[in-house]
Amino acid sequence: MAESPKYFEDNKQSINDLKKIYGRRSLLLSVLRFVTFLIAVIALIVAIVKSLVALYITFAVSFIAFIVLCVIHSKISARLSYYEALDKVNSKYIARINGDFSSLFEIVCDGLKRRDEIEDATRRATGDEFYQVGHDYCMDLDLFGKKSLFSLLNVSETALGRRAFANELLGYGDKIRSAKDIKVRQKAVKELSSNPGFLEKFQATAMLGNMKKDPKALIEFASERRPVKKNLLVSAVLMCCLWIIPLAALIFFPVYIRACILGVLAVNLIAWAFGVKSNEYYFKAADGMPTQVATIHKLYSLLESSDFKDDYLCSLIAGKDGKAVTSSLSSLAMILFFSGLRSQPIFAFLINSVLPLDMFICYFMGKWADSHGDSLSHAVSNLAEFEALMCASQISFISRVSAFPEIESSDSSDDNAYFEGKDIVHPLLAPDAAVSNSVKIKSDIALITGSNMSGKTTLIRTVGVCSILAYMGSEIPGSSCRLGRMRIMSSMRITDSLGEDMSTFKAELVRISGIIKCAKESSTALLFLIDEIFRGTNSDDRTEGALIVLNNLSAARICGMMTTHDYAMIDRTVDSYQNICYYHFSERYTDTGIVFDYKLSNGISRESNARYLMKLVGIE
Repeated sequence: MAESPKYFEDNKQSINDLKKIYGRRSLLLSVLRFVTFLIAVIALIVAIVKSLVALYITFAVSFIAFIVLCVIHSKISARLSYYEALDKVNSKYIARINGDFSSLFEIVCDGLKRRDEIEDATRRATGDEFYQVGHDYCMDLDLFGKKSLFSLLNVSETALGRRAFANELLGYGDKIRSAKDIKVRQKAVKELSSNPGFLEKFQATAMLGNMKKDPKALIEFASERRPVKKNLLVSAVLMCCLWIIPLAALIFFPVYIRACILGVLAVNLIAWAFGVKSNEYYFKAADGMPTQVATIHKLYSLLESSDFKDDYLCSLIAGKDGKAVTSSLSSLAMILFFSGLRSQPIFAFLINSVLPLDMFICYFMGKWADSHGDSLSHAVSNLAEFEALMCASQISFISRVSAFPEIESSDSSDDNAYFEGKDIVHPLLAPDAAVSNSVKIKSDIALITGSNMSGKTTLIRTVGVCSILAYMGSEIPGSSCRLGRMRIMSSMRITDSLGEDMSTFKAELVRISGIIKCAKESSTALLFLIDEIFRGTNSDDRTEGALIVLNNLSAARICGMMTTHDYAMIDRTVDSYQNICYYHFSERYTDTGIVFDYKLSNGISRESNARYLMKLVGIE
């Protein structure tokens, strides 16, 4: 583990001290702003009534002081908001390390009042939007939900970053990364996990940017690179020059000054009204983007000053053409800042009646897209990849023991049907309660027996989760792990569907047939995880069906784990299959109940506690 929980606990105290300092400064500046504004107003009123020059001067000085204090207060408020966001991020790390999902979601929803805001924040934190029915293993391995891998590990704040991390959890079917590419990601994750202070700063900065919206429209606009409308600039400049007419009238024909001003305003408004529809293309792309692009610029500024050593991280930070990303984003951020000023219809009406702001914005947006259009998509996708790597680094913090797995370098499918984990645990278990286990399968099938609630299902989920983490370049929660590059498929949580006329047994048949089909048709190595096979049918059919499945999944490029209570099936495999190994869990009984040690052992267990558990809940 890169840092102990004490790092974050100490950091919380430092952040709280800074919050108090900036909170006091913000309050003091608020009072001073009010006082100077009040002095300015009183001075102006009295100056007008009494016609005293000294009071006009007092008004001017007070008003200037008010403006200066507003600027300073804005900066102080921004720092206070940053430390409040940093405190949330740090508190999430503490909750994550303690396995406290309740506190994690309380922090996510802290400060939110409206129900829709709370639901939206919860949805983003759980990743439920990425859930895929019919996926190879999504239904079984707790990828998404309130207590899931996504909610535990996600530290991304951008829409594309969340999607990039979700894609890593979902994997890519049989399109598995090479051992070389996984190693590249491991090195990047290792450097990130060694710098928790930077991770917190990055996340807090992104959090303040309200990066919920996918910038798809802006990226498409930039990528299209439509020809720049040069006539827009000419028209805008000419319309600005119209103000020379009122100035000339003021000097030579003062009696016509009012008519000239109204005339210029009318021309500007007519031009604005006629341009609303043609300019809609530009403002649709800019909608909701000013804050996001400004935040992306801040994030890249942070990245460019981070002094990372890893080559892959440096390649993500670098611009597409080798130039710093901030150089192109700074001008776009400025353009979109002015675009944001006219987001309110009344303000857009007023400002465009004086100056052709819309024309200038559309021209400079088109000019920026023509010069830097391709760089935006590159910058945003790299930022999403960076956030996905940040998520992958979280195992280092939440696991008491963690290690980067060794990945099989051979491209042979037979060599890749391999998993060996030492002292591995499931990351979603409470740290104090988690029991580690060691397991090894190589081109064979592990049949796991044991009584109810002894730990069988948790073990096979642990193997699946460790494999997912390994392929994304993360550490695994355990002392060591070595595995091949395998497609992961599972059949564990089986539910019926009235709408699709699907019984539980039929649903399981569909899931297992998908595994067998992959085993027959794909040349990729396969890791399968099956829990309590064919539990929905009679004992004879279950036994025969399980043996048929074992026959279909017996191949050198396939390894897997299957839990079962079917001892008839077990007995028929002992002397008939050379590619099956046996593990079991056991328990002991005391005067107060059952005691599970959750430790995996070699061999077969024939113990059953079903009758005892039934009696425990009053079924006799």
